[in-house]
Amino acid sequence: MTAVLPKTPPLPAPDPAGPGRRWSLRNRLMWLAAIATALAWLTGGAAVLIAAQEESEKLYDQRIGDVARVILSFAGHEISEIRADGRTSPVHEESAATLDARYAYQIWSKDGQLLLMSHNAPTTPFAPLSHVGLADNEIDGKRHCVYALRSGDGEMVIQVAEDETKRESFLLSFNAWHLTFLIVSTLALLVFNRWMFGHATRALDQSAKQLVDRSANDLRPIRADDPPTELVPLLQSINTLFGRFGKTLDSERHFTSAAAHELRTPLAAVRIQAQVAERARTQREAREALRALGTCVERASRMIDQLLTLARVESMSPDGSAFTSVRIDLLTRQVVSDLSHVLGAAEVEVDLRLEPATIDAIEFGVGALIRNLLDNAARYTPRGGRIAVRTAVAGDRVRLTVEDSGAGIPEHERARVFERFYRLAGTDTDGCGVGLAIVQCAAQVHRAHIDLSSADLGGLRVTVEFPSA
Repeated sequence: MTAVLPKTPPLPAPDPAGPGRRWSLRNRLMWLAAIATALAWLTGGAAVLIAAQEESEKLYDQRIGDVARVILSFAGHEISEIRADGRTSPVHEESAATLDARYAYQIWSKDGQLLLMSHNAPTTPFAPLSHVGLADNEIDGKRHCVYALRSGDGEMVIQVAEDETKRESFLLSFNAWHLTFLIVSTLALLVFNRWMFGHATRALDQSAKQLVDRSANDLRPIRADDPPTELVPLLQSINTLFGRFGKTLDSERHFTSAAAHELRTPLAAVRIQAQVAERARTQREAREALRALGTCVERASRMIDQLLTLARVESMSPDGSAFTSVRIDLLTRQVVSDLSHVLGAAEVEVDLRLEPATIDAIEFGVGALIRNLLDNAARYTPRGGRIAVRTAVAGDRVRLTVEDSGAGIPEHERARVFERFYRLAGTDTDGCGVGLAIVQCAAQVHRAHIDLSSADLGGLRVTVEFPSA
């Protein structure tokens, strides 16, 4: 028997437009991540730029106020020196070390007299003398920021003017550098994002290529270079599945080869006996040939039935999804009743001591296990012999025991009797060597343990322990 796998449609051919033009899930995720990264980075950069401009304005405003307070603190001394020298010009020559050229100042008395001013200041007020604080005015056609401050005694008012083009040139330079950094860093992020996605999905590309390029019978493990941690369990699961497929196919090939070899003998015997019956010269010879032919057909039919049973048991799932509650004592009694003709023909006595016990199982599988144990015991027990069948509950296990008064199995061969088509040397029974293979397979499906030992009756004792329901 061979496992016939369903035909799968061929994989689609690669897109001639190339992988770069296909909007696959990976490309969509890559572009979405790139857009999200760029938007987040640019939004953060814009927020930093706006915050930096606002802070710069505050610092400039605070600085012009500090300049006004410092000049005002020394103004009284300067005005006194000018008056002591008899000078009539209120102009105070500032050096670059004492006052930045971007500032100009005027100091007025409370009655509007110009008391002191910088060399770059006009003689007209920067702003109305009644104004105190910050103001934006045009002076000589240029926009200036003017800060006015009264002295503590209220006798003087200082007005400091700053050319705003100086501020704007600095802010423009700052903005240009900031925008350049944002653009360059965004491009670098996009390049890194593409590289990162390519590196992360490289293992997927390698795995997909290996699956597409291999033949249907190629079950080698998938190899990927440095796969991501999240992909490792998937690759391991696929490789494990391939390993199971490989073992199953190898088992099926071996089974098919062995079954074909085993069936060749009974079928050849059928052909020979049919030819003998055809060439019989007397009715007696024809009857003997037909009787032998019937025996050969029965043997071939039994072998085919055993092979079909083995295939069905092997197809059972051990996950428990198809399990039901089975009374193993009642099932055993039913199997003994079904085999009554076989047991009667073998002229053996069957001793049943069946304690009620329930297991979770597939009834057909457990029935096949019991049937083959009893059939083997009947075939290897001499006429007039005895077979004892027991069911019992032992803790959390349910025990089934079948023993006979036959010749038994030598201890050194007990491990091999579960192999398919294996027969003990020196036996003259017409068994096909599949019965105990069915027993082992059914036990594995039901997570049961099998033990072979010598029976008190002199033959073989087979003990099967199932998990109780």
